[in-house]
Amino acid sequence: MKKISLVLSLLLMMSACKKTVKKNTESKPEKPKVEAVERKADHSKTKFVLFRSDYGPKKTYRKLKSYLEDKGMYYPHIVDHETAAKNANVELRPVYLMIFGNPKMGGYLMQENPEVGIELPMKVLIYKDAEGRTWVMYKDMNYLKDLYFLKDPNGVIEKMNQLQEGFRQAVYNPIKTTQIKDGNEDE
Repeated sequence: MKKISLVLSLLLMMSACKKTVKKNTESKPEKPKVEAVERKADHSKTKFVLFRSDYGPKKTYRKLKSYLEDKGMYYPHIVDHETAAKNANVELRPVYLMIFGNPKMGGYLMQENPEVGIELPMKVLIYKDAEGRTWVMYKDMNYLKDLYFLKDPNGVIEKMNQLQEGFRQAVYNPIKTTQIKDGNEDE
C-alpha cells in the first residue's frame, strides 16, 4: 500500500510540474524562430604564401599591377596603409594592400554560393620589414572550396592560384649584381 501511495504521489507531483511548466511557457510570447545556417569549415586549411621581392614596395606594387593588368584582371587598386597611418600621426613602414579581380570568374563562384563574395575581390599584401626587405603575401585560394562548399566546375579556384603563382616571377629580378668590397679579403 505504501508503494502505491508513493507512486501516486510521484505521479501527482509530475503532473503538477508539467502544468506549471506549461503555464510558464503559455504566459510568455513565443519568440520568432530565426533561421540559422550552421557552417562547418576547417579554417586551418587557409594557407598564406609569403615570399621576398627583389624590389622595394612601390616598385613591387607597380610590377604586380602591370602583371595583373596583362592577365586581364580588373581593379588592381591599392590601399596605402603607410599613408593612412601617417595621416593619423602613426609611423609605419610601407604596407600596401592590392585589391584585384575578374568579375566573370568571381561570378561563377558566387553563383554557387553568394557568401564567397566576402572573399572577393582577391588581395595581395606588400610590406617592408624592419631590415628593409620587401615581402609579398597572399592566400592560397583552395580553402574556398571547403569553407563555402564549392564544387567549382569551371576550375576558377585553380585559375586563381595559377594567377597568384605568377607573382613571384613578376617581382623577381634575374639580373642581380653583387657588390665588390674594398679591401684585400681574397688575398
